[in-house]
Amino acid sequence: MAKEPWEEDIYDDGEETLKRTSKLNGIKADRLLTILAIIFFVVVVAMVCLLIFLSTGGSNKSKQMSGFYNGETKVEQKSSAPAAQTDQAAKDDSSKDENSEEGTITVQAGEGEAAIAARAGISISQLEQLNPSHMSTGSWYANPGDVVKIQ
Repeated sequence: MAKEPWEEDIYDDGEETLKRTSKLNGIKADRLLTILAIIFFVVVVAMVCLLIFLSTGGSNKSKQMSGFYNGETKVEQKSSAPAAQTDQAAKDDSSKDENSEEGTITVQAGEGEAAIAARAGISISQLEQLNPSHMSTGSWYANPGDVVKIQ
């Protein structure tokens, strides 16, 4: 015969504690995943902000480019020659820099394709045809100091 509920033996089978610990473990795992997701999101946002900052010119470009475009070096000459001869030699040197070889011209700072062609007295298309190495990217590209052909 079955026992009445009040006659049954009372003992703890541990089911309640197992349910509680499994709930706590689930909460701990959720908390850990949430923290990792937040850290990942913060890192991604920081990287995007850094990329935007650098792509929009966040650094001091004028300071970086000053050495490249205005990289003129001053050389002092000590000689016993009279000043008139030294001045004439300087003029000869500057004309040699301008046209070191016949049919070429040196690119000056700030000059684009049109300015180079105008200074040389030729059309832009002729300049492009004579200098295919400066058209490697599909558009004209020359740095100050580059020597380009004009004939």
